[in-house]
Amino acid sequence: MRENLKRKFALATCLFFTSIGSLLTAQAQTWEVTGIVTSADDGEPVVGASVLVNGANIGSVTDLNGKFNLTNVPSSAKTLHVSYVGLIAQDVAIKSGLLRVVLQSDARLLNEVVITALGISREKKALGYAVSEVSGDEMLKARGGVNNPINSLQGKVAGLQIIGGSGLMGGSSKVLIRGVSSISGNNQPLFVIDGVPIEGTDYNSIDTQRGAGGFDYGNLIQDINPDDIDNISVLKGPNASALYGSRANNGVVMITTKKGKADEKYGVTFNSSVGFETVNKLPKMQKLYGGGYGGVFEEAEINGQTYNYADMYTDESWGPKYEGQTYLSWYDLAKWEVNGKKGNPTTSVWQTPAHDIDDFF
Repeated sequence: MRENLKRKFALATCLFFTSIGSLLTAQAQTWEVTGIVTSADDGEPVVGASVLVNGANIGSVTDLNGKFNLTNVPSSAKTLHVSYVGLIAQDVAIKSGLLRVVLQSDARLLNEVVITALGISREKKALGYAVSEVSGDEMLKARGGVNNPINSLQGKVAGLQIIGGSGLMGGSSKVLIRGVSSISGNNQPLFVIDGVPIEGTDYNSIDTQRGAGGFDYGNLIQDINPDDIDNISVLKGPNASALYGSRANNGVVMITTKKGKADEKYGVTFNSSVGFETVNKLPKMQKLYGGGYGGVFEEAEINGQTYNYADMYTDESWGPKYEGQTYLSWYDLAKWEVNGKKGNPTTSVWQTPAHDIDDFF
């Protein structure tokens, strides 16, 4: 009986010490890390800094005193990643005791320089009006075959709306800053290239602008090579356009081109692109009736002879049916007038054109 009790006591003792050892081992696998984050500029605590354990899904933010406390940090973790907006992030080694992390200012973010309406470089934070800047490198990344550099600003500047005039290659672009300011006047901003104002208006007729025919000749701004642009600053508000007067009521788009710099090595940049387009769908054209209205020819009398004359002023295909009739075309009439209206004009056959929209594309 005594032997059995001794054995049970010994077994219980072993189990007890084994449990204690396991508990101590589990506690040794994690530990607590505390620290404080300060700024190198003034030594003040950094409030809201992000503190993450590298290699683990554990993190925290600093309190009002710049302090942080991380619990259950794995013993295998070696470093912490500390970051804050406007300061350079750091990776610091984990060690016992209070960690002291000092973050340096990121001059690239705090000292951002933009070109003002006076053409002077100033810090963005010192300006009293709204200005947005896009670098030339960012424009080239999103160019995607866009031959008009202004189109590359789409989606990159708040309040800037860009509309393609016709959608054709080389077509003009309409730019609006903060919406339409005039119902009947010009809403285009003023473009300034290296201090030289350039009008952004296009050379389209009223019919072309409303989609009634003609050609879209584009505007001057599309003649700039996107690869030559260093940066583009979009100036908003009346204060930004003070230098350029009433022409800049709709805002100013300032373009600064690339220039040579001191101690800069020689370099060559080559870009090439090829684009192909295929018409997805073409409208089905009727080939039974010609141009005109009413289904009949007009009549014209020349030298006592009556000719069938097609209605050239009606841009519709409700004219006579194509049945091989003889008629006086505009080309026949033009040749007769050029030759001094001698004799009788030639005539043509009223039939379906041999070349239509399919041959054009």
